[in-house]
Amino acid sequence: MLPFVLVLFVASGALAAPSVVVNQASINDIAPIPDNGRLVNSYVIDRSFEAIDGGDTNIYILTIQQILNDLANQPDGLSQSLAVGTTIAALGELATGTPGDACENAALANAYASGRGVGAALSSWANRLAGSIDLIVQLVNNPNGVRYSTGPRGNCVGGGRAYQFEAAWDAVLNNANPYQIGLINEEYCAAKRLYSAFNSRSNNVGAAVTAAATGPANAALQQALPQLTNFLRVVAGGGNPAGVAGAAKAALASAVANVQASGLY
Repeated sequence: MLPFVLVLFVASGALAAPSVVVNQASINDIAPIPDNGRLVNSYVIDRSFEAIDGGDTNIYILTIQQILNDLANQPDGLSQSLAVGTTIAALGELATGTPGDACENAALANAYASGRGVGAALSSWANRLAGSIDLIVQLVNNPNGVRYSTGPRGNCVGGGRAYQFEAAWDAVLNNANPYQIGLINEEYCAAKRLYSAFNSRSNNVGAAVTAAATGPANAALQQALPQLTNFLRVVAGGGNPAGVAGAAKAALASAVANVQASGLY
């Protein structure tokens, strides 16, 4: 993460030009978020983001990170699963040196907005999230291996950066529970800035955040929450997550199958 910079403007008189004093503090001077021992908490989310290069985290991605911290501390499983799933999705988009496309995330957002093809789009999205788990494992164990790599490529209009953003978020907000609504609205605002950005990495993160917030994705994430959280907890603790990645992906695949079988999108 980047160091904090404090800028202080001081005027010595009514007509005097202000002077600027810049004091730079080390990030090490800031106390880390503690682990309270709960399955999902902001420690797991915040520490997992330390695996990436902070140079690619602009203000809106940092805003998303803080929202995910807050969602992780909520008492309901939907908020917690949203925090964990979105963290994995976002880290997957930030792991590679060159961003890829956002086709699977955009397809799920479009399907959720229109109510058509949700089951197939959910499967593709889950495969993308499983790929993000693999990228995070590589990022933790061999950062230089992904530094010069390119993210997943797809065959879709605009690389998946143009989709029914507003309609998808209208559906998300309409179905948010009371614990989520305030934070979900904040997430929408930050995701909109990422969606509208001129660089593809921000667009991809915005699409990943949008897709993870949809009802079908969140339903699957909630069922796979213990395994996905265990994966992130290893990442947060600085360990090798390769050993738990398989269980996380298997739980996600099983959860998606259950959601598809229910037909409740």
